Amino acid sequence: MEKYISSLLNSDIPDLNTIQPEGWGSIAEIHKHYLKTTNCFCIKHTDKNNQLLGIGTGIDFNKTGWLAHIIVGRQFQNNGIGSLIVRNRIDYLQTKCGCKTITLTATDQGYPVYKKIGFIDQSLYYILSRTKDIQNTVEKSSNIFKINNSHYDGIEKIDKITSGEHRMELIKPVLENGFVYIKKGEVDGFYLPDLGDGGVIAQSEEAGIALLNERIKNENKIFLPEENKIAYNYLIKNGYQEIKRIHRMILGQEFVYNPQHCYSRIGGFAG
Repeated sequence: MEKYISSLLNSDIPDLNTIQPEGWGSIAEIHKHYLKTTNCFCIKHTDKNNQLLGIGTGIDFNKTGWLAHIIVGRQFQNNGIGSLIVRNRIDYLQTKCGCKTITLTATDQGYPVYKKIGFIDQSLYYILSRTKDIQNTVEKSSNIFKINNSHYDGIEKIDKITSGEHRMELIKPVLENGFVYIKKGEVDGFYLPDLGDGGVIAQSEEAGIALLNERIKNENKIFLPEENKIAYNYLIKNGYQEIKRIHRMILGQEFVYNPQHCYSRIGGFAG
């Protein structure tokens, strides 16, 4: 089946709905983003009739990488396609990109597959959902501004401290619609509503909570690293409940990162 693996193309986007996992948001928009971002490498697995069976993406963050959207259509599962896609993207990131570490977030179904391949548990993400309609009466902080080009260096610095990775190439296309928290003339945090889960990254609690208050105006679930107890307690106090935990896993060398600065993950494709 290896011979039917090839690059995912923009012309394949309409076919993604045929393998859309139940309960997921649309996977079309994020793949449009991947395909116009030079450090994202998407593949598809098709049968001899060119029917789409599965997809997968490897993202290169310079010495570290992520596996993202490893998806096999329900009717094609349990045939080794998922493992084949995973191994293909691992090989690409390691040999073509020089990644020493590969990270992913695992669904319940994918977890045993990744364990078998050699991934180990690194951490957990808590999934939090609203228990009721929240009347967010907190006024927008006067320290929050729309992102402009002058903020890019500060955003990159904070993101590198938090993630331990070079993610700027992935997030740069959506920065113009994001927000920053400015403290003493410097970027102290940022919020990206137009990418994935709506990431909030901040160095201080002050910035993190202020930006999180903007994030919770969106009703979508929040994925929070277990290390950020401040954000967890704040969300619980303000009408959220924990509904699930999912695994963050790595293959390869450990690297230093600071997930306590993440108040809402960017996405399952980047943490």
